[in-house]
Amino acid sequence: MGKIRGEIGGEITGTVGDVTITTWKGMKVAKRKRGPSAVPPSQAQLQQRQRFLLASAYAKEVGADRQKRALYEALAKGQPTTWRALAIQDYLTPPLIVRVDVGEYTGKAGERIDVFVQDATCQRVKVTMLDPAQGGANALGAVVEEGEAQRAVEGQDFHWVYRTTTNFPDAQEGKPFRLLIEAQDLPGNVVTHTIEGEL
Repeated sequence: MGKIRGEIGGEITGTVGDVTITTWKGMKVAKRKRGPSAVPPSQAQLQQRQRFLLASAYAKEVGADRQKRALYEALAKGQPTTWRALAIQDYLTPPLIVRVDVGEYTGKAGERIDVFVQDATCQRVKVTMLDPAQGGANALGAVVEEGEAQRAVEGQDFHWVYRTTTNFPDAQEGKPFRLLIEAQDLPGNVVTHTIEGEL
């Protein structure tokens, strides 16, 4: 058994005096005009601005793609947000691998490994099985097998299942193994998670 360790009418928008009028989800919203900052932006702030520019460009791309826009519109339905805001948030937020379950893995082919990913637009999950006893002292280990996990339920992006295809070399209880889990979402964000385990 595997183990792991006030309403404003009309069509007015823009800035009048120190008040800015904008439209949000069909409503007119007034907010105080933000003046220019006298403090030069830090490197981190400049990088963050660049990320938001790229995220905004991604949202524009989504708006021009009927299939992608429909996906975000479905996610925004019934929520106090818009498809564009969700697209920007998705670009800025990489997937999060929240759990990997190897309870049914004993080192044999045909066994399952369950991966749970927190990301509403996760598109793929790749699993690489490594033998840490092989490959040299500075290596993660020799590759035993690798492949794509499949959605546990068609149409959902949280639960993924990988079926092993190869017997682990010299498999015996207590032998260590290493998993590299890679998840990618619709905007292209990729994260990799390493799991240390034993048969």
